Amino acid sequence: MGMFDTVVCRYSLPHHQDAEFQTKDLAAVVFGEHGIGGFMDDYEVTQDGRLRRHVHEREWTKDPDAPFGGWLRSVRDWWEDVPDAHGDVVIYAGRASGNQAGAAWTEFRLRFTNGRVQDVREIPADNDPARPFDDEAEEPPPTAEPAPDACDLRPEVQELLANLKASAAALRQLRHQCNDHWGYEDPVYRFYHQSFKVYQLQDTTARIVAALEGLRPGHPLHPWFSQIVAAGTGREFTSDDNARWPEATRPVVEAFFHARYFLEMAVRYAGRFEAAPRFLRSGWAALLELYGLR
Repeated sequence: MGMFDTVVCRYSLPHHQDAEFQTKDLAAVVFGEHGIGGFMDDYEVTQDGRLRRHVHEREWTKDPDAPFGGWLRSVRDWWEDVPDAHGDVVIYAGRASGNQAGAAWTEFRLRFTNGRVQDVREIPADNDPARPFDDEAEEPPPTAEPAPDACDLRPEVQELLANLKASAAALRQLRHQCNDHWGYEDPVYRFYHQSFKVYQLQDTTARIVAALEGLRPGHPLHPWFSQIVAAGTGREFTSDDNARWPEATRPVVEAFFHARYFLEMAVRYAGRFEAAPRFLRSGWAALLELYGLR
């Protein structure tokens, strides 16, 4: 992925208004630096088109447990205009960003003159295989209906399978969002970058858990899974977390990974069986464990 900068665009857009975008162009436009994609800075484009940068005054804080023996702590921060910005800046985001859904991958070109937006153009999406996608061909093919004596005829299991089939489209869409750049690639990176944005994974985990609970309403999920989710959600970032980063944030990532696993299994087996088999594939067995049916 490389280095980049983050931009929130308040300027009028046809969709993805106020979403968080990434860009690799501002280092060149703002600093004249063409050898790097960005400095991991935060920018804002205001409603009237001004470009602003979030500036920090930092001091070195020693920490023997940190990768470089310490980290740069922000002791003062402010926003300042970038009045000399000239040139084109391409900003991009996934479809799950912001309050409105656009294409699977959305790009806008902002043209700046004297630090203000002069023109906005949406860049049409293409079939670039490096962009997020959801390949239904990866799903295992349906299996033939097993013989009656090889079927799991328990009503609760049949009900779960029916709910999986009925929810397959919504589950697949949710999985796509959890696998794209903003739902998967970027937030996991935030853990290793020691960015507070890793805490945003909690919202994704909560959405997955809600979808899983809806497949068997009124029944608790596996207690170990619930324990992992409880430990990795409902957390708020504090400055003290920086000194104990893995301890503070690894539960957030762990809860997401476990939730994402069960979402993947739900999608995988939603269309796999005409009738629930007694012969258990591992993913189907894991779902039965999750719902207390194994």
